[in-house]
Amino acid sequence: MQRAGWNGSRLACLLLLGWIVGCNRSTPPATPPIAMKVASVLAKAQEVTDFDEYVGRASASETVEVRARVTGYIKTIEFQDGETVDEDQLLFTIEPDVYEASHDQAVSRIEWSKAKVTLAEKKLARADDLIKVSAISQEEFEENVAALAEAKAQGVSAVADSEITALDLKYTKVKSPIGGRIDRALVTPGNIVTGGLGTGTLLTTIVKNDPMYVYFDVDEKAVLRYQRMSIQDLKQEGQSTIIERTLKDLHVPARIQLADESDYLHEGVLDFLQNRIDEKTGSIQIRAVLQNSDQLIRSGMFVRVRVPSSKPYDAVLVPEQSIGVEQDTRYVIVVEGGKTTRRTVELGRAQGDMRVITKGLQAGEEIIYRGLQRVRPNVPVEVTRVELPANRP
Repeated sequence: MQRAGWNGSRLACLLLLGWIVGCNRSTPPATPPIAMKVASVLAKAQEVTDFDEYVGRASASETVEVRARVTGYIKTIEFQDGETVDEDQLLFTIEPDVYEASHDQAVSRIEWSKAKVTLAEKKLARADDLIKVSAISQEEFEENVAALAEAKAQGVSAVADSEITALDLKYTKVKSPIGGRIDRALVTPGNIVTGGLGTGTLLTTIVKNDPMYVYFDVDEKAVLRYQRMSIQDLKQEGQSTIIERTLKDLHVPARIQLADESDYLHEGVLDFLQNRIDEKTGSIQIRAVLQNSDQLIRSGMFVRVRVPSSKPYDAVLVPEQSIGVEQDTRYVIVVEGGKTTRRTVELGRAQGDMRVITKGLQAGEEIIYRGLQRVRPNVPVEVTRVELPANRP
């Protein structure tokens, strides 16, 4: 029993000695945080313009269906499928033999009618002499007068017939009514075509792609915005007859982007506004016109249209990827004195790869560009500044 008590006392002394030694041991110093490597950019000041963007469809400025105006067999085709043709260029010939004969016959009737008129005039002159001496009756004299009138009427009819046959003969040569790009020939030589106004056989189609139209729909607020901006410019220029001007007179610019392009490379102008707003959709159709001398834009293509919606103004721009999102809040991480600060910002419109900051940031301030999600406020960072390429609005 005495041995067990001595062992318990010894254990208690050892525990007490360990506690005293532990209290006297010094705490090691805390390790300073490692500076995180990030890339940064400077918020830049730039003059920008806001734009509205739409999807539109290209349409040829002129489209013509070439149809046969006389009936006959196709004799020759004078163009290559898909080529560019000039106005009045010969496209098709229809066998002219029947029409040549009809025209010759009509011309001969003119000569016949002239001979009848000459004969009737001579008979009337003799009758006039005879009626003066009462050698013929009044009835015979009047018959000679009527015969001359009839001969003259037949002459007028003969001339009209010759003009009709001349037109028919002319229409055996089918010419291009406009200059433009032609479709394929829809009828081959040897096939018969039927003539007529509106019912004639369709031979081919021609479209004029230069200039080119682009149609797109906008809401009524956008239309008012474009008009007010342009009217303000005209007033500043001292022009007073503004109310009578059309949309084309206001010279509202528009730029076009094709499906395989990354920028709006084609410059045009708004030139037509539909005369009423669609009551169901609240939208109205607008047309832009642009030059297409290289024939790159084809009728029916879908394109993107950009129209300026503001005057140029000074703005602060930052890259889109430098903007963080937390619920409904947008923020950037500002670098100040080697440490980071989170800054809530308000956004304006996108300008290419950049975004306008309307509130919360000043031009020249340094913000995190890459590594945004890994950075926490008030931590040291090792910054590598990045020079961004020129922004393309």
